[in-house]
Amino acid sequence: EQLMAETLRRLAVRVARHVGSNLSRNWQLLPVEIEIDGQSLSDATLLRIRASDTPGFLYELTHALSLAGLSILRMTIRTVGTQVQDELHVVDQRGRKITDAEQWRQLRAMIVLIQHFTHLLPQAKNPESALVQFRELLESLLQRPQWPEDLQRLEDSEVLRTLTQLLGVSEFLWQDFLKLQHENLFPVVTNLESLQSPLPVAQLAEQLRTELAAAPPAEQKQLLQKFRDREMLRVDLRHVLGLQDRFGMFSRELCTVAEVLTAVTCELCLQELQASYGLPAAPDDQPIRWSCCALGKFGGEELGFASDLELMFLYEAEGRTTGPKRLPASEFYQRFVELFQSLLGTKQGRTFAIDLRLRPYGRAGSLAVSLSGFQKYFSTDGAAWPYERQALVKLRPVAGDLQLGQQICQLRDSILYAGLPFDISAMLAMREKQRHQLTQPEVFNAKFSSGGLVDCEYLVQALQITYGHLDPSLRQ
Repeated sequence: EQLMAETLRRLAVRVARHVGSNLSRNWQLLPVEIEIDGQSLSDATLLRIRASDTPGFLYELTHALSLAGLSILRMTIRTVGTQVQDELHVVDQRGRKITDAEQWRQLRAMIVLIQHFTHLLPQAKNPESALVQFRELLESLLQRPQWPEDLQRLEDSEVLRTLTQLLGVSEFLWQDFLKLQHENLFPVVTNLESLQSPLPVAQLAEQLRTELAAAPPAEQKQLLQKFRDREMLRVDLRHVLGLQDRFGMFSRELCTVAEVLTAVTCELCLQELQASYGLPAAPDDQPIRWSCCALGKFGGEELGFASDLELMFLYEAEGRTTGPKRLPASEFYQRFVELFQSLLGTKQGRTFAIDLRLRPYGRAGSLAVSLSGFQKYFSTDGAAWPYERQALVKLRPVAGDLQLGQQICQLRDSILYAGLPFDISAMLAMREKQRHQLTQPEVFNAKFSSGGLVDCEYLVQALQITYGHLDPSLRQ
């Protein structure tokens, strides 16, 4: 099976290279005449196809018919000028004629889809990838129980044009993301109107809360994951299709999805824990506030493909919960973060994986840190390494109490922007360690090699820390 799959892939590449040499740039879809005759032949159903001559059409059609469980007994191929006049004698899996009207309708839809896709193929940025990935898409499509309905939704010319652009844009995107998103791909790509504008935070949050309210607790994690995948796909499609016309829109929209997921998941965690433990309160019965802060690319609103979510959870002070089962505030927020991880966590290396390593003492420290613990650790005479303080440049509250979040930012500013000399030697040592551990000799790593993205980022942060005490606008 692997040998057959590789042979088909190589054949698709050869066909696509021929298609790619076609310099036509005509987006206009041309008519396809299809006649299905169930009477003329005694042993098969006759398909007559009249259409413009499109390289790759018969190649994809014969493969699709096979996937649909149909066999071709005989075929006649004629080209008259720029038109093809093909006749195919087809039978079902049992070798019988196809007589069902619904199957005829499905056949027509399949032929039209393939003809139009192969006509648009030269417009793809990478026809080779587009054809190979169209084949995989078609295989997946025909395995779905509702594939006739999906075929109908893909017949629209604008939808087909969009699909051609998506499949031909990037093999990385297909293998690592779009291929895994078939369940979401069809609803999103066939509703192009919904892709035209970004969705605001309030609308996304309300949508997610409504979906969660209608689901039993056992399904909440799955719902959060589905929301994440669906909305990330939507943002990615807007990016691929060129609908984000300003620099930074892609990252900003991904951050919006991440912020909604973070905030709503925190709400779920509080609701669940409050039922058993109540909420933490100080000795004077005042509620103990909490904040979830983003760092790294999430904090800097720079999320991209495969970015994780670097977070730090902080709470205001020590105390105890007020519910039937009483816990110290530290233990309550420890359980809070553990529950958060279980609901929203994903495998390391996947997009939006949760990363809590920038908290005080890293993996050895508590999952949530008190405000006083934060101040003690990151202060100039605290235990934090210089690179850990440097990471605080991008700290940004994304959930929890807004006033506490502002207080944390003010505390961060007093630590970072005190006008003290920046520790250049520590930064250079960190870069040397990264180059040694994270790059290979003779291979340029766009992120970690000398002159790569991390050098740009560290230089900017060094300048911010050095001069941020003179002008607060430099801290952003």
